[in-house]
Amino acid sequence: MDRPRRSIAGLAKGAFRGASPDTTQMLDQRVARDAAEQERRLVEQARQGDESAVEALYRQHYDRVYRYVFYRLGSPTAAEDVSSQVFLAMVRGLPRFEWQGRPFVAWLYAIAQKQVAYHLRRHARADSVDLNEALHLVADTAGPETGAEEREQRVALAQALRQLPDTQREVIILRYVLSLSLAETAAALERSEGAIKQLQLRALAGLRGILAGPTGPFA
Repeated sequence: MDRPRRSIAGLAKGAFRGASPDTTQMLDQRVARDAAEQERRLVEQARQGDESAVEALYRQHYDRVYRYVFYRLGSPTAAEDVSSQVFLAMVRGLPRFEWQGRPFVAWLYAIAQKQVAYHLRRHARADSVDLNEALHLVADTAGPETGAEEREQRVALAQALRQLPDTQREVIILRYVLSLSLAETAAALERSEGAIKQLQLRALAGLRGILAGPTGPFA
């Protein structure tokens, strides 16, 4: 008997490390407002040179930044180096940071995106990782409690991601790897929420076609 197949969106949610991308939408509005206000205060303190606030921002966002960089570069060593550069750039840029209707994470994502692009231009040859090695590294981030089937799904999804157009790939990484909300993703990519929904639908359809295609693991 064939085993039941989960939807591509369900596989993405389960296979990529991180909480559901809609977690913030399920929060009580008051809790969400309090969290946003707390981060705003933290950012303002960091802008004034409060080292403990800078450290708190680092702890709060490091995992997200590292996961994004890792999924873009495929190398743990490069991901660590570039993530460090992202936070150095954050510290240098904080005095000039201004609230412009975008969440702080969107500003930080823009820094990460630039640092990844800079790294690829400077070190593409020296630090390139074999695709198969990179995909197995993606599977290894699942941890020992993850079953063999789920690890295989992570590898398959990571490989399929590389075949998507850049913008669609970014949407999937932001939504399912970094667990950003729809609004945060829209702010990070400077697009409307409606445009992000359409890109996400196309990306999931693209993943479905790749994974269920003649050579896909779910064919």
